[in-house]
Amino acid sequence: MKKVMLFMVAAVLAASCSQAYQYKDGFLMIRELPNAIKFLPAPPESGPEYDKDVQAYEWGKQLRQDPKVRDHCLHQDTTDMNTVFNEALGFKLLSFDYHDIMGLLAGSVKDAQRVSKPAKEYYKRMKPFQVFNEPSLKKNSEKAVSSSTYAYPSGHAVRSWMYAFVLADVAPEYKDSLYKCAEDYSKCRVIMGRHWQTDIDAGKMVSTKVYEKLKKSPAYQAQLKLAREQYKTIKKK
Repeated sequence: MKKVMLFMVAAVLAASCSQAYQYKDGFLMIRELPNAIKFLPAPPESGPEYDKDVQAYEWGKQLRQDPKVRDHCLHQDTTDMNTVFNEALGFKLLSFDYHDIMGLLAGSVKDAQRVSKPAKEYYKRMKPFQVFNEPSLKKNSEKAVSSSTYAYPSGHAVRSWMYAFVLADVAPEYKDSLYKCAEDYSKCRVIMGRHWQTDIDAGKMVSTKVYEKLKKSPAYQAQLKLAREQYKTIKKK
């Protein structure tokens, strides 16, 4: 009898998790996804915009000399994004115990990545530390002089801004803190020499476009309703 009861409990929990993560592959259909190659400007290779990118890279190199800035950016780089946002909020909003909230994030981030990755492969932009043949700021010395992905748009910026937009839907009273966290997280990528400023700007643009589509998605709105209900229980703790 105990085995039967345990099986039933496990089945209920599995069904609950499955429902929360049913959108882990995204909320939007392929035809609904915006085409980043059409709305993003090509990354600059010369001219005033490229000069600004170079200036931002040099600015970042200078800031790395400050131990507090260096340690902060290394912390951002080596800490999972859930923890980064929890720290910015000052309480644990993001936890795998909160399946509805995490399911909302998982689907939204997936949609944003489905838009950004084709653009990365299309533009094939090298990262600034590669262009200047200089090590970036990383704890791992091998990764400091290597990269497995292209620069434009910044995947880190895409993900952090997607977190900010979506979580502001769940907990609107923390919108300013969430946006500040995404801005700070993205800025560290420039300071570390891992991205150009225009990569960061493009990443935010991707998330903005995807979020605009998500707001019109019935699937997203249904999951958002569940996430908001779950948030109410977190606030009561």
